[in-house]
Amino acid sequence: MAFRLLAALLALNLIIAAAIAIIVNVGQQRHRKEADQLVENLSTVLRAGLLGTITKIDITLLAVADEIARQERAGGIDAAQLEEVLRRHDSRLPEALGLRVVDEAGIIRHGVTGIKVAQASIADRPQFIRMRDDPNAGLVISKPVLGRAAQTWIITLSRRLDHPDGSFAGDVHVAVPLDRLTQSFGSINVGPNGVVSLWDDGPSALARTPDLDGPGGVVAKAPKPSPELRAVIESRADRAAYHAHSGIDNIKRSVHVNRVGELPLWIVVGLAEEDYLADWNRQIRILTALAAAFSLLSLAMAALFLRGWHNRHRTALAIEDAHAQTEEARRRLELILGSAGEGICGVDTEGRITFINQTARRMLGWGENEGIGLNLHEEVHHHRADGSEFPAVACPVWQTLHDGNTRHIPRDVHWRRDGTPIPVEFTSAPIIQNGRITGAVTLFRDIARRVRAETEAARNLAVTTALGAMLRHSLEDRPLGDILHDSLVEILNLPWLNLEERGSIFLSEPGGQTLRLAAEHNLSQGIIRSCATINLGQCLCGTAAERREVVFAAHVDERHHTQVADMHEHGHYCVPIMNGNDLLGVLNTYVGHGHQQQAEEERFLKMVADTLAGIIRRKQIEQTLRDSEELSKTLLNATIDGALLLDPQGRILAANEALAARFASTPAAMAGTNFFDWLPPALAEARRAQFGQVLDDRTPLHTHDERDGTILDNRVYPISDADGGIRRVAVFSRDVTLQRNAQKTVEKALADLARSNAELEQFAYVASHDLREPLRAITGHLQLLQRQLKDKLDEITAESLHFAVDGARRMDALIRDLLDYSRIGHADREMEDLDLGEVIADALANLSATIAESGAAVTSATPMPTAHGNRMELVRLFQNLIGNALKYRAADRQPVVTLTATRAGDVWDIAIRDNGIGIEPEYFERIFMIFQRLHGRGQFEGTGIGLAVCRKIVERHGGSIRVESTAGEGSTFTVSLPALGT
Repeated sequence: MAFRLLAALLALNLIIAAAIAIIVNVGQQRHRKEADQLVENLSTVLRAGLLGTITKIDITLLAVADEIARQERAGGIDAAQLEEVLRRHDSRLPEALGLRVVDEAGIIRHGVTGIKVAQASIADRPQFIRMRDDPNAGLVISKPVLGRAAQTWIITLSRRLDHPDGSFAGDVHVAVPLDRLTQSFGSINVGPNGVVSLWDDGPSALARTPDLDGPGGVVAKAPKPSPELRAVIESRADRAAYHAHSGIDNIKRSVHVNRVGELPLWIVVGLAEEDYLADWNRQIRILTALAAAFSLLSLAMAALFLRGWHNRHRTALAIEDAHAQTEEARRRLELILGSAGEGICGVDTEGRITFINQTARRMLGWGENEGIGLNLHEEVHHHRADGSEFPAVACPVWQTLHDGNTRHIPRDVHWRRDGTPIPVEFTSAPIIQNGRITGAVTLFRDIARRVRAETEAARNLAVTTALGAMLRHSLEDRPLGDILHDSLVEILNLPWLNLEERGSIFLSEPGGQTLRLAAEHNLSQGIIRSCATINLGQCLCGTAAERREVVFAAHVDERHHTQVADMHEHGHYCVPIMNGNDLLGVLNTYVGHGHQQQAEEERFLKMVADTLAGIIRRKQIEQTLRDSEELSKTLLNATIDGALLLDPQGRILAANEALAARFASTPAAMAGTNFFDWLPPALAEARRAQFGQVLDDRTPLHTHDERDGTILDNRVYPISDADGGIRRVAVFSRDVTLQRNAQKTVEKALADLARSNAELEQFAYVASHDLREPLRAITGHLQLLQRQLKDKLDEITAESLHFAVDGARRMDALIRDLLDYSRIGHADREMEDLDLGEVIADALANLSATIAESGAAVTSATPMPTAHGNRMELVRLFQNLIGNALKYRAADRQPVVTLTATRAGDVWDIAIRDNGIGIEPEYFERIFMIFQRLHGRGQFEGTGIGLAVCRKIVERHGGSIRVESTAGEGSTFTVSLPALGT
């Protein structure tokens, strides 16, 4: 009896010891492996993020360099346009201090943010010297420096700039503060003693979290790397993992090193062993304490049982006490098993569960007391991850029960009670008693988070690889359509995107109203023909282009305007490709029928569209540059002027056909010869002296040649290089013989015109004074006779006298109006910017008596603009128009005159609308002609010159006048005047 009791206690303690040993060993390995996996994932994610940032910065630097090259080829740097380009690109680089453009002398010439020291020089910076000396330097990353402008520790990313002739023109760069890298690393949780750092190929530490003694400390102190890290960097390995003590703080860590693309940068992430084994150490202490307590209790139980066995009278009490102790031991065993973070269960040789902890029950979705006696394989391991049946004989637990070997399965699935799978890692170890297998212990844990992290890392790597491939394609000298096709294939082949392996890219046509199919992959011929050209607003792609937003369709619906015979059910993401506010095209991808719209897919496709926009814009700029070069060659030969390019020795580098024709030669025959050899000796000597003067003074020269009846206008321009020396001289020569002769003719005509104008002004004075004076005398005497003989004249004589007075008065008004008509546009009348509201107020003041007499309502419905003109003439204009509205009013209603001002492009339309008698359409043009009247003098007074005066005033001010009217309802006269600044 005592022997069996001791054997049972020993077996029980062995089981507990075996379970604890498995827990200890597997737990340590698990924590260590999880730490290794986590540090690798963190390193990969940080590498992908940093590589993406550097790639984006590099693309921006290339775009700015291309813009500068384009401007130089177009004739020179347009500072305002360049600053706008820098501002637009700089707004897309929040991680950097700002874009800077440096000239060949190392002086910062252009930038948009953060410049604290104007005209700062970086000529002594190693990265500047490298780019100056190496035309193939590519993207250059500097060592950490204390920025002279930003006054903080920075690294710079630079690209070389070249002049059109290939010589060094400076660089374009951005500065990235190291403290921003440190802050971004700080967002990654690596535990209290973990570390994230960035090293270059020095090897030198550029950034570290935590930093050493404050911001920039790791740069200032320049700590040495550990031997393991130094070996990785010196071998220029892409990645490495190891466990080692840090060269900075001597803390042992699990370290993963990842190189940032092909750049001389390495991301280092380390998790401290004392951090990631902290939970494991705590569990070991708990398990050890509980195991010791259990052993002591079991020994105590045995002692009590033996003592009772020797004392029969206490046998019953001893047995009851033993049962109680055994139950307590079982409860403590369950407590030990329940305190573990992994699922633990034991099975007998038939695979039936003999014990299971609560963690395992929770993971499998079982009840609190469920599991004992169930077949483990049939309950949780009956199918593989792909849904196929899993035979029991292939199960690792079954194999352990039969061969006694411990097995570790790094990745598998168990099935919950509700039928859902759970990814697990598990270990199965045999339970051996008396040399034979009596069961097995299985320890498993949920690895869903690890699987998600691995999946995310693989996705990030695939995305980075695809975007990098697109960038490589964009740098190749191939047609844009081929580059877009290969870029489209890169995206459609991403395994994590739920896209069909077909799609297309459309480009916006000139005018912006149509899209042209530029690239496609796996589309049917019917769709290719039908979608070769799409109007904005047509089908899904046209709608995305019109709205400038993503359009999604889960299936073929009424928005699919294009239908073809071989079309099957599908859906779309249609993403506009934008460059700022400019539409460049549309990315069109296909999804399966009924596909659900996902924000993550849409965000990624927008990022792809942004990348495509950069590729398209770059290729468009390259094509524009090529077209510009061809156009320059064409224009050089299209001009009638002679054009010549010389070196400082007078050798002809280029000549156009017009100049070669003067010497009865061709541009090809003249190239390489000395220009002065083509001139007569005497003229050659004089021109050689002038040529030397241009080289010495470095200033343009303007000369004329007159010989053999031909007059040539010559202009000589020195062209400086980056060092200020004269490397080229441009000569332009124009035959101005005909122009000189024509100029003399024009000068004579102008003199005749000035004399005629003077005579006309003299005539106007005579008309104003000498002709009107007798009329005023006649009118005065006739009116005097009319008053004195009022009651003495018969009716016929009185009527004749009235006609005579009226005729003289109208003749005076006619002469006055003719004089005003002739003086409109006189050169001595001052032109100024005028508030038309004030001008109209002056006109209304002059008409105040007429307005009061007629009872008219004159209002301005809108504010009046400012126009450039002569105040007196514009007052006359509006006084005539408003006065006509009052004169030709309807007798049966109150006169109403309304003025409005409307902007129409580059002009202001001022409308004067009345409710008078109106005008028949056939007279709309006639009324603006001089002396044209539509009514008899008995109906309305006037000379027929007023509207002719209005037209002349408006045309003198660069505008126009028109009328719209309905007889009996009123008229609208519209005056169009140029808006200021146009």
